[in-house]
Amino acid sequence: MNDASAPAAAATATPPPRDAAAAAAAQGLPLFFRSIEALDSSVHRMLRRKPRESYQFATGTNAIPIVYGELPRIAQEYPVVFAGDGPNLHLVALVGLTNAENLFVGADGRWQGRYVPAYLRCYPFALARGPEQSPGTFTVAIDRACPEFSNVDGAPLFDTAGEKTAYLNQMLEFLQHYDAQMEQARRFATRIAELGLLVSVNAEARLRNGEQFAMSGLRVIERGALYKLSNEAKLELLDNEMLEMVYHHFASLQAFSQIVDRLAIQRGTSVSDVDPSIKA
Repeated sequence: MNDASAPAAAATATPPPRDAAAAAAAQGLPLFFRSIEALDSSVHRMLRRKPRESYQFATGTNAIPIVYGELPRIAQEYPVVFAGDGPNLHLVALVGLTNAENLFVGADGRWQGRYVPAYLRCYPFALARGPEQSPGTFTVAIDRACPEFSNVDGAPLFDTAGEKTAYLNQMLEFLQHYDAQMEQARRFATRIAELGLLVSVNAEARLRNGEQFAMSGLRVIERGALYKLSNEAKLELLDNEMLEMVYHHFASLQAFSQIVDRLAIQRGTSVSDVDPSIKA
């Protein structure tokens, strides 16, 4: 996870790769970014974006931020939990059991899941807003350290006159849609917290080779608290189409066993007779 309130993971395994989430957060950068720059046609006139050949940039994290609209699809493959605090409370998909290990990136760099989270499809671009920018305005940021950028190969970002190309405009449209969906995800998470539905739980798994894994501080929606809500509050969630998302969240927690299966295969072993579990 990539914030101070993130769940801690402990294991008997070999220390995982460098924690990309912690490294980015320590520098005040978006996840995976190493050298952020504001996209500028006068500076980046010749810049091009090559097709993605690898997701190696995503290896050093165990959680990926997700947006509201992708929750139903994400829930089929990834456990979804809540991360952050206050206005930064948001949803993340778990992709590993140790702090800096993404089990969905193969040795060849390919993404091993059927669905690629939208955040990964945004990178190496992001929208940024300064404190003095008016609502609806933004700055397009890029990770200049990303090897997908080139001055020779790939799709150009600007034409010879310095105007945005069709490729860049398409990317900007996707970023704006992502941004709107992330804001909706934050509103959902905030309302869930306001209703007192979040609880911290622990996740545990044991492999046949003796390795044991535990994650603490995972925040999920408590079923009992949901059932105890007033009829008025339940109707509000139903009318706002949030209740459906609550149940997608519940369903996603069943995918925890799939994460453990991936880990077991990677370690060349299998899961023990003790079922992986998420407990309050």
